[in-house]
Amino acid sequence: MPLVHIDMMKGRPPERIERMIAAVSEAIAETLDAPISTVRVVVNEMEPHQYGIGGKPYPVVVEERRRAQEAGR
Repeated sequence: MPLVHIDMMKGRPPERIERMIAAVSEAIAETLDAPISTVRVVVNEMEPHQYGIGGKPYPVVVEERRRAQEAGR
């Protein structure tokens, strides 16, 4: 039984997550030659403050990137 865990930020519409689950399930079943009925997908959504990049909270990194992009224009 293949089990896939996907961690992502909150905020996407449920319909888009459902499409992702279907696509990932199909890809896993095809790649492993396993019945799709055996594939499990778990989606964990997190708040931006629960994720960090390079020792900084995600919202801080996003803001730094935005400022750098604006400065480079």
